[in-house]
Amino acid sequence: MDTIDELIKVFPDFSKAFVMKAEIFFEKLNNSVTAEESFKSAMALADVPAEGLLNYARLLLNQERYAEALSILNRAMEISEVRKDMSYLLYGNLYEMQSKINDAAGYYKKCLTSTLSNTLLEEAEAALKRCDIKKKYI
Repeated sequence: MDTIDELIKVFPDFSKAFVMKAEIFFEKLNNSVTAEESFKSAMALADVPAEGLLNYARLLLNQERYAEALSILNRAMEISEVRKDMSYLLYGNLYEMQSKINDAAGYYKKCLTSTLSNTLLEEAEAALKRCDIKKKYI
């Protein structure tokens, strides 16, 4: 962490350093507050990495801040380097969490048909099956 903080001090416009810091706080230290501050610092810069936006959307989804997550996902989709398959999975999660099961299923299908990752394929397929079960009870 000291190395990342030093990197930020020397290169304050290096958004990837802010994203790395945010991801460490979010994924390893379970500190959503500091993670969000670092994600926001990265987003204030022009060259925020697409993966950073997707991870920030995940953080917002974990906090059930759906409108903000949708805005970040839409912003991420405008970046050509963004992983579309991962974005579709997150859109699916967003809609499923709001009980919009048909919308969620549509995005999970997009994820399935666009991914080359076996792990993501399995995750999207399990999510789609989960949606099918939920449809029975809605």
